[in-house]
Amino acid sequence: MDNVSFDGQVAIVTGGGRGLGRSYCLDLARRGANVVVNDLAREHADAVVDEIGLAGGSAAASYESVATPEGAAAIVGVALDRFGSIDAVINNAGFMRNGYFEDQTPAMLDAVLDVHVRGSFFVTQAAWSIMRQKRYGRVVMTSSAGGLFAMQGESNYAAAKAGVYGLVKALAFEGREHGILVNGVLPHAATTMTASDPVPGHQGAFRAGVSVALRPHRVPEAVAPLVGFLASAACTLTGEAYAAGSGRFARVFVGETPGWVAPRAVVELEDVRDHLQEIRCQDGYAVPEHLYDEIELFARARGWSDASV
Repeated sequence: MDNVSFDGQVAIVTGGGRGLGRSYCLDLARRGANVVVNDLAREHADAVVDEIGLAGGSAAASYESVATPEGAAAIVGVALDRFGSIDAVINNAGFMRNGYFEDQTPAMLDAVLDVHVRGSFFVTQAAWSIMRQKRYGRVVMTSSAGGLFAMQGESNYAAAKAGVYGLVKALAFEGREHGILVNGVLPHAATTMTASDPVPGHQGAFRAGVSVALRPHRVPEAVAPLVGFLASAACTLTGEAYAAGSGRFARVFVGETPGWVAPRAVVELEDVRDHLQEIRCQDGYAVPEHLYDEIELFARARGWSDASV
């Protein structure tokens, strides 16, 4: 099969100056993309732009914050001024403000929501009308296993990353008719972000040998192939999320069990208690694509079928 190319395309990568973002920028540029490298740290953004240029690629730096509509508009403005359009947005910018739940402050929550949720929202929104007009776009959001599967010491981060997953689903539904596909990645890699703000009790939560066994494989470059694919024209998926790291790639999804169908709509809480095993049984689960799919599960349980329409 032909190699995936980004020739003539323009991609924005937020948090592109280090770690995962840097690996995404370099891979996209290597495949022909014009890359906007966004990072608050000018020296890191400039270094990646220089690295791309020395390799024969094309890139421009952006230093604005993703956390405000004005900053997001400025990031998109760099793409338009330098390269004339936008084809892909990779929302990668992020940081952590870790601490046990009782020690979390409003400032710690706001800071993480600002960059992860508002940043992903604002940058995508600023690029949305451009992609909608051209009826083509690819958006990659960065969620986390810490948000969908949880870990201690980062309740603010978990809430933000679960919010990003919800944003993936909502924008995939809205974007589909306009040719804009939106997917999420749950990256597993050792980066400066994870090293700079250790999670309390994190190392002690691993079973013996797990961390040591993965250490040589948890590199940002192991995540880049999935992100590059989701940002490319080769991707025809939308509304999905994937874990990537250490050479492993897997789909991550929220499912719903068949559940227990009560004999009538309104029952007592004791009925729920008595049928809890049936409610919780995962056999035959469904993966609704959107809210309306999930509502149909309820309707089918009450006897509705396509034939009755």
